[in-house]
Amino acid sequence: MRSRLDRRRHGRVFPKPAGGVDERDDFAVVSHGVAMIKTWSNDMNEGTTITFLGVSCCIPNVGLDSACFLINGRHLVDTGWGSLDRMRRYGFEPLDLESIIFTHLHHDHYLGLPHLLFYLGLRRRPAEKPIKIIGPSQDVEKVAILADEFLQISRYPELKIEREIIGLNSGGEYSIDGMKLTAFEVKHSSSVSSPIQALAYKLVDEKAGVTLVFTGDTHFYPPVADFARGSALLIHDGVHTPPAEAAEIARRAGVGKLALIHFDCEKTDEVLAGARGVFPMTFAPKEGETIRLTRGV
Repeated sequence: MRSRLDRRRHGRVFPKPAGGVDERDDFAVVSHGVAMIKTWSNDMNEGTTITFLGVSCCIPNVGLDSACFLINGRHLVDTGWGSLDRMRRYGFEPLDLESIIFTHLHHDHYLGLPHLLFYLGLRRRPAEKPIKIIGPSQDVEKVAILADEFLQISRYPELKIEREIIGLNSGGEYSIDGMKLTAFEVKHSSSVSSPIQALAYKLVDEKAGVTLVFTGDTHFYPPVADFARGSALLIHDGVHTPPAEAAEIARRAGVGKLALIHFDCEKTDEVLAGARGVFPMTFAPKEGETIRLTRGV
């Protein structure tokens, strides 16, 4: 079943996404009982939305940011180098954030955290509204403390904001805002360091009736297919896992769509060609783009 393509801009004028728009990637389909629509709207009132703030690699392509995205405009997955600027650029108020969800704590995934905390402190985020900082239990609290030290919170206590640190391990669950988040440990290390605790997440939006999975950085790890089985959307690392192997995970999992992010965006055509040969329902989201997931009719 196919529905009308919905790719539009409402109210705020968004910048043209870097790299232009590849019309081959337009879609509005119903899969697994969930409709997926690409749009440039930031209207968060219907379904589950994923807004891609950054899609590039560890050292981002010029003008882009490393991988980070918003869920329903209120839950930030990784902070990239500059997610604060990207949120404001695309019409989102960082004060509205309810949680920050880290997949792992390599630098390109948390560099933007001090910027966010500084902004929230300057804007006097209400103490009765603590922000949830969720991530791998081995590192998430340590990085939050280091962000405070970088901002010299002890010297400038007016910048202090209330927060709750939630450390998760594989199999751990956390519910927030009508959504259930389940963690699953994947395999990741940099080229010169030992492995780091890295988590993929399954998000079940109970209000919208949809399920999506995002991996963060991971090397090819076949158990991800079982974890993601039947999800409407799988957002997968496109550099540490070769595109064809990420597509094989999507094929085995039987997901509706595969979104590849976190790779050199100058190689987008090459990445998509490698993945679509294995799993045709693959796309590469653009910065500023929103995917809307709604229960299919």
